[in-house]
Amino acid sequence: MDPAGRHFTAALNAARGLAMLQTGHAPRTLFIDDESINLEIASEILSAFGASVETAENGLEALRLIRTRPYAIVFSDVEMPVMDGATLTHILRNDNRFETLPIIACTAVSTEEQEAALLAGGFTAVARKPFDVSALQAALSRYAMPVGETSAGAEPKAANVPEEPRILPGTLKLPGFAVRQGIDRVMGNMPLYVSLLLDFRRELDEADAAIRRSRQQGDLPAILATVHKLKGISGNIGATDLYEHLVETERRLRTDPAVDAEGLLDTLCGYVTTTSGILAATEQSLVSPPSPDAPEGDSEAPDLPRLQPALGECLRLVREYNTAAREAFDEARRFLGGRCRAEADGIGHAIDTFDFEKAESGLIHLASLLDLEPREPNGLS
Repeated sequence: MDPAGRHFTAALNAARGLAMLQTGHAPRTLFIDDESINLEIASEILSAFGASVETAENGLEALRLIRTRPYAIVFSDVEMPVMDGATLTHILRNDNRFETLPIIACTAVSTEEQEAALLAGGFTAVARKPFDVSALQAALSRYAMPVGETSAGAEPKAANVPEEPRILPGTLKLPGFAVRQGIDRVMGNMPLYVSLLLDFRRELDEADAAIRRSRQQGDLPAILATVHKLKGISGNIGATDLYEHLVETERRLRTDPAVDAEGLLDTLCGYVTTTSGILAATEQSLVSPPSPDAPEGDSEAPDLPRLQPALGECLRLVREYNTAAREAFDEARRFLGGRCRAEADGIGHAIDTFDFEKAESGLIHLASLLDLEPREPNGLS
């Protein structure tokens, strides 16, 4: 069946097969993604708009579910381990039972050509990552909801969306994060967003270790897979600074044969370390928000002439895996004034946990934020 015909019959099939909605039943929806954070965010969005959401972590798991129970609509990531979304869709389109099952690709495509290729491969439509609440609602309404049940102006179920989301003060001050956007993406569910931020920190640490391991092995495909995976999570959680850098890193690694891959990945690891440090530094306030009467931090400008050699000395000790780096960094931090506190907290945490490679990346990134070039006393940078 050609794509145009498939899209038309899919819409008809959805309206016909989902007549149960007219009797008050929610459409059974399957969402497939190999990342738990993405699954939780998508489930929250779709549930708010009336769907009964089930999840799977890869295409093979999803295939088993689809073959044993009826779904009104399927949303699938494209790049996944075990079985990817394109393979899953190909298998389903060659089975008469699922030829018109609505399958929405959820992926971070960046061009119309990529989107057209997904549609030609059997997907019904494409919803781009980071998740757009209105786009997911539109896909659910168009392909899974009966006529008249929802429209472009449909409202979420009140039971799933707090009337006045409880905003914790600490979460509104995460440098590099579009916090409000992240909260909106989970439909105002603040406890869920806080939980996802804590999970995201663990994801960052795992991604950092995976990239370092792959670099040692010279495994560029594995690096690209980790970058792509982290890009999707970062966009959905609202880590905008990191997300934008991941987008650019992936683009250049894939398309620029002359790129300085080592330099690019050094910078990326610095961003990952900084973002992890921001979350580490604010973890306590995420769980137990500070008093609104707590004093604001010092906003004194950094003492750059004294900071540069202090950072250089700290860099030397970190590269030697010397625990005296902690004392040296405390000395350097005196010259920061009120700048880059979250980044500094992340470096301190890395030194305290003896993760000297992460501390080195963090120091280099901190220096770049301040337009400094940290040099060891011997002149090495």
